[in-house]
Amino acid sequence: MHDDVARDVRSEPFRAGESVALRSLHTFGSRGRAVSFAVAGRVLVDDDDVAVVASPLDAAVRRRAGVGSGPNARLVLPADWDGSYVEDSWFGAPVVRVHPKGSAWSVWRWHDGTQWLPDWYINLELPWIRTSMGFDSQDWTLDVIARRHAEGRWSVRYKDEDELAFYADQGLVSEADRSMIEHTGEEATAAAHAGSFPFDADWSQWTPQPNWVAPQLAAGWDAVR
Repeated sequence: MHDDVARDVRSEPFRAGESVALRSLHTFGSRGRAVSFAVAGRVLVDDDDVAVVASPLDAAVRRRAGVGSGPNARLVLPADWDGSYVEDSWFGAPVVRVHPKGSAWSVWRWHDGTQWLPDWYINLELPWIRTSMGFDSQDWTLDVIARRHAEGRWSVRYKDEDELAFYADQGLVSEADRSMIEHTGEEATAAAHAGSFPFDADWSQWTPQPNWVAPQLAAGWDAVR
């Protein structure tokens, strides 16, 4: 499940406002390396230190088609994927993803048009690399949910431990990778408790605007080198 990801393909940062594709790449048996999930986004920041990308409502989403397996039939295993994708769009509330460059996670927050929702979602993944069309990573299944309380204390819980265990039972995640992912979850938890970046950032500068046009995925979004 865990693959090495190359260095940035594109050296020039994206400009604020540009539409990009955020993609999670994995290796799927005989199909080889392919896009597991893709979502269109609007770049808010892209520099040497951080990438901030927002997906407003109706931003294009693509996910693998196939019969779900595992906990609550949520997972499409490599053998269940027919090679096609379901066309979907982002719903619920706009989401802003903040990725400190080089970190093995990004922090997501949702904004309902009035305020930021209380949960901070820490997506464990390979560090993002900049590509010609956006940013590539690899989702690691296990996630961390943090919430800051009025007195400044953080509470933290894990999400999708059952999915990670299922992948391990299926032999799709090695014990070494599972241990690495769980250790990364501990590091993300520590970052939340410490209130380090981006937990201490001024998120008002990244508030989604209602007039943002929903970004779409460019032709060739599913091409993998």
